[in-house]
Amino acid sequence: MKTIIAPVDFSPASYNASLYAAKMAQDIKADLLLLHVMELPVTVAEFPVTENVFDAISMEEELQKLQAKLRIETNNQISIHTKKILGTAEYEIKELSKIKRPFAVVMGTHSYSFIDRFFIGSTTVYSAKHLHSPVLVVPADITYKPIKKIALASDLKDIYEMPAPEIEMIVQQFNARLEIFYAGKNREDINQHTVESLLLDHRLQNLNPHFYFIEAEDIMLGITSLAKKHAIDLLMIVPKKHGPFHKSQSKDFIIYSDVPVMAIHKEDITEHV
Repeated sequence: MKTIIAPVDFSPASYNASLYAAKMAQDIKADLLLLHVMELPVTVAEFPVTENVFDAISMEEELQKLQAKLRIETNNQISIHTKKILGTAEYEIKELSKIKRPFAVVMGTHSYSFIDRFFIGSTTVYSAKHLHSPVLVVPADITYKPIKKIALASDLKDIYEMPAPEIEMIVQQFNARLEIFYAGKNREDINQHTVESLLLDHRLQNLNPHFYFIEAEDIMLGITSLAKKHAIDLLMIVPKKHGPFHKSQSKDFIIYSDVPVMAIHKEDITEHV
């Protein structure tokens, strides 16, 4: 059975992401695991700490309340489990993903309070960059709807390193249509034979993708604008070492996109249980 992991800290952004994860699990017939990591702030002096903040009993109660809410939202059609760990969020999410090999780790962003943005933002960005499992980042104002249009944003350089089996598995799981947003700051930056090479090599050919070229100085704005124009339900990126999708610049997509973003890597696992 496929598993979706939803790390939660009980903030509005986190709750929205967990609801999105539950609806997605219902749609693709997966189990949902709610994970809460109890950890101290990096600099305790900057944030007031009370006894209740790290009260394991109260956290367990919050997890059970969230579990009950999500069961109601999904009409008890999915299996929802909870897990509470004391540790560092980034590390525990990464270790649990190695064990569970989830279909995706679903996380929130675009929180309106500073402390929520500080914790959720940093953990989400780290997870999207470093987890071998796909990480799906959900903006705070997005509600789940069936994913029927997926766009892969890429400069299509280093195509032989592209995780084509993972992309194909995800697109087929949702029974979605694939579009490829072919991005660059100017046409001279892009090998004109890249698209032909991609198809000739049969990578993603079975999905019959539609190609769109975006020429923009700000690649992120160009791609997100095109995503809105084409009513994209999920934007897929492959963080790389170089180019407009290198890991530091991919943070902009993760934090500021108005469309749900899924970060995948060439090491991502293609068989999920």
